[in-house]
Amino acid sequence: MTFNQSLVADARKGVLAALNGLMAKSGYAMKKAARVLLEMAERGDAPPQLSNMLRAARDGRGRPSASGLPSVSSLLRFVEYDRAGSLAPRFQQRDMTVPAWAPLFMECYQKPEKPTVNHAYETFCCLAPAQGLDKLPSIWQVRRFLDKVGKVSLEMGRMGDRELKTIRPFIRRSFKDLLPTDIYSADGHTFDAEVQHPLHGRPFRPEITSVVDIATRRLVGWSVGLAESAFAVLDALRHASVKSGIPAIFYVDNGSGYKNQLMTDSATGLLGRLGTEMHNSIPYNSQARGVIERLHQTIWVKAAKEVPGYMGRDMDRQASQVIHKLSRQAIARTASGGAVAMPLMAWSSFLEFCDGKASEYNSRPHRSLPKIVDPLNGRKRHMTPDEAWQLAVDKGFQASVVTDDEARPLFRPQQLRTVRRAEIELFGNRYFARSLEEFHGEQLAIGYDIHDGSKVWVYDADGRFICTAEHNANERAYMPASAVDKARDKRAAGRERRLETKLEEVQLERRGAPALENMESVHIPGFMNIDRDQLAQRARDLVFASPAVHADAEIVEVREVSVAPEWAAPTEPQHRYAEWLRISKMEEGELSERQKNWRQSYTATSEFRVYSKKTA
Repeated sequence: MTFNQSLVADARKGVLAALNGLMAKSGYAMKKAARVLLEMAERGDAPPQLSNMLRAARDGRGRPSASGLPSVSSLLRFVEYDRAGSLAPRFQQRDMTVPAWAPLFMECYQKPEKPTVNHAYETFCCLAPAQGLDKLPSIWQVRRFLDKVGKVSLEMGRMGDRELKTIRPFIRRSFKDLLPTDIYSADGHTFDAEVQHPLHGRPFRPEITSVVDIATRRLVGWSVGLAESAFAVLDALRHASVKSGIPAIFYVDNGSGYKNQLMTDSATGLLGRLGTEMHNSIPYNSQARGVIERLHQTIWVKAAKEVPGYMGRDMDRQASQVIHKLSRQAIARTASGGAVAMPLMAWSSFLEFCDGKASEYNSRPHRSLPKIVDPLNGRKRHMTPDEAWQLAVDKGFQASVVTDDEARPLFRPQQLRTVRRAEIELFGNRYFARSLEEFHGEQLAIGYDIHDGSKVWVYDADGRFICTAEHNANERAYMPASAVDKARDKRAAGRERRLETKLEEVQLERRGAPALENMESVHIPGFMNIDRDQLAQRARDLVFASPAVHADAEIVEVREVSVAPEWAAPTEPQHRYAEWLRISKMEEGELSERQKNWRQSYTATSEFRVYSKKTA
C-alpha cells in the first residue's frame, strides 16, 4: 500500500464514522443520511475536518464535482468497501513483464566497460536483426525498462564482485561488549609525502604500520619502516604490547608481513609465544577492517598534508613539481660537493611528527564511542580513545603488559636450527658456543636481534635458555652482518641489476645493435682475409707446433705494465672512518674527484657522527 492509498483509506474511515453517527442520532436511512451529510458539507455547516475528509476520500478516477465532494453513490460504495475489508483505492501497478528484446539489450549494457545507455542502444540496434528482432523499442522504452530493474541487478557485469560489495547489504559489527586488548587490528600505509631516507638522505615514502584497539579505537602501537615487512609489523606489535597490553586476537589481512614464520610458526612464531591468536580477513574485503582503514584516513592522510613533500592525488600539480625539482636539485648539488638545504623533513623530525599525531588522535573525541559531558564546558561530546581506555581501567580492567625485562627476549624473532659440532648457521653467519657441545645434531630454537648480528640466544624445546652463541667465536672475528643488513644488501643488489639492464637497453637503442649472423669468413682490412677451414687449420698448427725458437727469430721483450687500482671506499665502518681521517689531511691536488666527493658525502652519514663522537 502506498502513502496516498493510506491517506485515502483513513479519510474514508472518518467519513463512515461520521455517517454512522448521523444515522444513530437522526434515525435516517443510510442513503438519506449520506445525502444530508453531503448537503451540510456543501452549505458549510459541517465541521472543517469532516469537509476535508470528504474531499480526501473521493475516488480520483471519477468525474470531479464543482465542490470537490464525492457523490451519494460514492459514500454508499465506501460502505461496501468497508464490508469487503479494503477501503484503500486501487492503484495501477507497473507492468513488470520482461520484453523479448530485454536480454539482448542487457548483454550490450552489462559490460565491464560500463557503456552508456545510448552507446549500448546503438550496439543493440546493430545486433537485433541477426537475432530475429524486427520490432525494436525506442530509446525511451529502454530507459523506462531500466528504471524498473533493481540497482544491484542492473550493475551485474558492469561491476566485479569486489565493487558490487559497495552497494550490497553488509553486517555492521558491534564492539560494545569488547574489552581493551581483546582485538587488535593492524595494517600498513604508504605515507603520502616524501621524507629524507634515514640511510642516504634521498627522498622516499616511508611505510607506517599502525595497531589499533577495536574496543576503544585507541592507537596502541605504530612503527615506521622502509617497507611493510615482517620486521616492521614485529616492531609495531612490540610497541603495542609493551605500552598497552598483549592482545587476545590479532586481526590483519593476508599480506606477507603477517603470514610468515616469524609471526605464525607454532614453535618459534611471536604470536605463539605471546599467546595471541591471528585472524585473517577475507582477501579483497577491506570493508571487514574498516576501523584500521578509517584510521589511516583520519591520522596519516591528513598528517601528510602538513609535510613539505606531500604528493597526494589532490595536490596541485605545479606545486608538486616545484617540490620535486627542489629536492632533486639538492641531491645533485650535494653529490657534486656543494651544500644546499633539503626541502624535505629529516628522518628524526619525521619520527617526532608521527608520535605527536598519534597522541593527538588518542586525545580527540571519536564519533563511534559513547557520549559524555565535557567536564570543562559542560557540553555533550563523544569520548576520546584515551578516555574510553581509562574508563575500562576504572571499572577493573587490567591489561596483560610485557615488562621491560620480558620484552627483550620475547620480541626477538626465533628460528629452528640444527647444532653441528657446537656451531649454528643463521642468515649465512656462523655462531659458536662451547656449551652446545652436548647438543650435537639436535634442533634448537635460535633467537636473534634484527639489528645486531654479533650473537644469538639458544633455547631448548621447552623454551629454557641454554646459552649465548657468539659470531665466529671459534675463529678470527670480523664484523658480522645482521639480518637487516643482509636484507638491505639483497635489495640493493637487485636494484643494481635492474638499473644495469635498463642502461644496457638504453645504450643499444641509442647506437643500434646489428643481428648476429653465421660468419663463414673473417675479414680484417689491411691484415687478413681467412675462411672457417683455414682458421681451424691454424688452430691445429698452434696446438701441435714445436715450442723451439729459431735462431734468426727476433726476440721482443714484453714488459708487464702495472696499473694502479682505482680508489674505492673501504667496506668496514672503522676502516672507512680511518680512510676519511687520512684523506682529510691531504692536499686538494693529491686527491681524485672520487675521493673528494666521498670525503664530502661521508660527513653527512650517521656512521661519521658516531665515530667522531667516540674520538672526540
